Amino acid sequence: MHKREVYFKNDKILTFNEIVEKYGSNEFKSPYRSTIPLLVLFKNQKWNNFGLIENSDETNAKYIFEFETPVKKGNGGPSCTDLIIEYQNACIAIESKRTEPPYETVKNWLGDSNNRKLVLEGWLEMIGDYIKNKIDARLINDLPYQLVHRVASACSMGKLKTKVVYLGFDLDKTKMDYYSSNLDFFSKLLKSKIDIDLICFQLDKSGEQKRLELLWDSGERDLSEFIVNGIKHDTLMKIA
Repeated sequence: MHKREVYFKNDKILTFNEIVEKYGSNEFKSPYRSTIPLLVLFKNQKWNNFGLIENSDETNAKYIFEFETPVKKGNGGPSCTDLIIEYQNACIAIESKRTEPPYETVKNWLGDSNNRKLVLEGWLEMIGDYIKNKIDARLINDLPYQLVHRVASACSMGKLKTKVVYLGFDLDKTKMDYYSSNLDFFSKLLKSKIDIDLICFQLDKSGEQKRLELLWDSGERDLSEFIVNGIKHDTLMKIA
């Protein structure tokens, strides 16, 4: 028998609607948020963990939304991964993307801050401890800082098998190339000891989703009531 437990951070969740409510309305002001298709995908269970865990013994899973990993060194906020799927011997860290612009690079994020250098050092130690190899910080200057601490967060689970998956929803070629090149570069730098993948989906938007996007484009800046209702009742989109 398969056992699945769902959490939002540290809180155990019993129904899908509870997940939506835990985010708070600010998360859903815009109809373009990538959290929306992530939740639609989860609600409709159109994945089978993407077939990424091949061990048939891994039948029990814990799904943790907004998984937080505190910094190891220096002072700073936690890394907050969209969704972690945790097994006894494996984990999949999932980050969803749709219309987000390019992220700040490690070099730009660091600036001249000694504290941020410590924070980055801590993230790289988490990764280095997992892959049993030290990472030269100079080699990741042009990578998105977010990617580095997302991978570190996955490594912090200490599982035998670790996978990081970026889910792209309706990505154009420019965005697809952006994510692909960064994920590929980091994967090679880590000697492919951590699986890092980009999986892309197309959105089949309903009339309601299109209406909300038009409202947002015309200047409306809080459509959370309609979006939350649409997520709960599955009236916004289908995912191919």
